[in-house]
Formats: sequence, C-alpha cells, structure tokens
Amino acid sequence: MTIVLIILALSFLITIHEFGHFIAAKMRGIVVEEFGLGYPPRAITLFTWKGTAFSLNWIPFGGFVKMAGEDASPSKKSKPEKSSYYGASLTSRLIVLLAGAGVNFLFGALAFAVIFTKFGIPVEIQGVRIGYVAPGSPAAEVGIQANTEITAITIADETTAISTPADVIAAVTAHRGETVLLHTSGPCQETACPEIDLTFETYLRTEEETPAGEGSLGVQFQQSVQLFYPAWQMPFRGIAFGTKEAVNLGVTIVGLLGNMMSEMFSSGKLAPELSGPVGIVSQAKTMGVFTAGFFTALSFVAMLSINLAVMNVLPIPPLDGGKAVLTALESVISPKIIHRVEYYLSYGGYVALLGLIVIITIRDVVRLFSV
Repeated sequence: MTIVLIILALSFLITIHEFGHFIAAKMRGIVVEEFGLGYPPRAITLFTWKGTAFSLNWIPFGGFVKMAGEDASPSKKSKPEKSSYYGASLTSRLIVLLAGAGVNFLFGALAFAVIFTKFGIPVEIQGVRIGYVAPGSPAAEVGIQANTEITAITIADETTAISTPADVIAAVTAHRGETVLLHTSGPCQETACPEIDLTFETYLRTEEETPAGEGSLGVQFQQSVQLFYPAWQMPFRGIAFGTKEAVNLGVTIVGLLGNMMSEMFSSGKLAPELSGPVGIVSQAKTMGVFTAGFFTALSFVAMLSINLAVMNVLPIPPLDGGKAVLTALESVISPKIIHRVEYYLSYGGYVALLGLIVIITIRDVVRLFSV
C-alpha cells in the first residue's frame, strides 16, 4: 500500500509540474499539442480543448506536455512559427521552462499553509519549557508538571539561573546521583509563563539507573508552541508562514545537495543520506507517513514537491534548470549551436541520471535486506 501511495503521490506531483508548463505555454501563446496523463504509448484521447488533446497513456505514472515545434531544431533558413516553442521569445521559453518547478513549489507552500492554519503557527519559545514528563521518573515523582518552565537549580545552597536546555543538561550531567532543588514557573499560556517560583527537591538518576530513552531527570523540552489567531487571520498567516517554511526547506535542500555532491567528488562515494525511490518508500513506511493521518501524509507530499522543485531547477541538463541556462545563453550564442549542445548534454545527462538512480536503488535494496 505504501508503494502504491508513493507512486500516486509522485504521479500527482509530476502531473501538476507538467500542468505548470501547460498553463505557462498557453499564456505565452505557444500551441500545446498534447497534455498526457501517464507516458506513451497512448491509450485513448479523453477530449480536446483549445487545440490541445488530453490523452490517457498506457504507462500509469506522471504525465507530459508536448508543445508545437518543441522537437524541431532551430534553423536560420526557416523561421519557426510564432505559436511554436522555438518561435516564442527567449523570455517566454524561460517562463515555460521554470513554470513546472514553480507550481511544485507553490503546491508545497500552500500545503504547509493548510497545515499551519489547521494546527497553529509555530513560535519559538524563549526559555526552558518542559514539554513532557516521563511516568515514574524523578520529575514525575515530585510533581513537576509539563508546560512549566525551569528557571533555576539549587545545588549545595548555590542557586544558578537557567536560560537554555543546555544549562539543565550540563547541571544534571555533573550531579547525577545527587538530590537538587529545581525551580519552575506555574503553568504557561502560549509563550508566557507566570513568574511563580515553585520548588521541587529532585533526585537525579545515575546512568545505570536511567531507563533507555530517558534522561536522569525524566523530562523532554519543548522548543515551540502553536499559536492561534482570529479565524479570519489564520489563512493569511498560514500562507505567509507556509511560504517562509517552503523557502527555508528549499534552501536546506540546496545546502544538503551541495554537501552531498562535495562528499561524492572528494571521497568517490555516495552520501549516506542520498535515497532513491526504494529508499523513499522504505522511509515513508518506517515513519508511518500514510498511516498517521491525512495531514502527516500532506506534509510528506509537500516536502517531496519542494524537493522536486529544487531538483528540477538545478543547472544540469536535461533538467529544466539546465535547459533554462542554455536557453538564456541564446542571447549571446547562436540558437542553432545551443540546440545542438543541448541535445548532446541532455543525452549525456539522461544517461548519467539513470545510472545514478540505478546505483542508488541497488544500494537502497541492499540496505533494506541487510537490516
């Protein structure tokens, strides 16, 4: 079931990606001959709209857009039709090329907006907020409550102010096996905690006494809270924060890709974090992405969509980003030369990408069966 859902999710993302190309081409006056659901051979033509045949194809994955003159080589002898791909202006072709990634990014941002509108806008907490108290832990035994803030710790009559989780971890680690006095606030409301000094005489477990997955004190810290605003504001705040998170995720993906490529060229090995289709399915199943509810699945698909957008704008033929770079070079180099270079670079790029996918897939399969 996870495999089927991943295929459906990727097919949806590829289809909206192609829909971005389709809409941009129509808006720039380029004739779109076919919008295909799935890949050829064609099964049936569903309908025709404004000169575009919408087809259903036999390979049930993704989709494609076929624009007039897209496969024709530019020539000085015969000027291409204005309604064809190569007859359009350089600006129009760049817009069409990048529209697919733009729609993927937009979907990711809107999906995040829906999630944040539903569950609140995350706001970082300034302080040491307790988010969880483990049952049976020293903190639970003395009555320390979740949603309160640790403000200070007294050890041997010396009180030290606490401002970060690292302060607590350092103090607890240095005094395992001892009894200390913890100072906390009262129950917090959103980002504010009442200035009440509650004290708890608490034993700090030694390493041998601490159960696996817990700390000496038995608490987990909360880094942020979800804020809700008036209902009419939430969609706008959700869109603003969702777009911000989408941009941040895109920047993070670019950074990770840069690090992985650097590691691959320096060591000659694929980065451990790099996964192919098999790895994505395995991770989704392990995390229970499609069994934890609609919004968890939506978040996962949104991240895939932004990942797809970022990958697609990389300046590597045959990706749209690589085509866009070569298209932009037509302003200084003959289009005929660029088209010929693009053909060979795209061919080599396809071979390299397919080879990389095969290698990554083999590694993912080996990992899967060696666990």
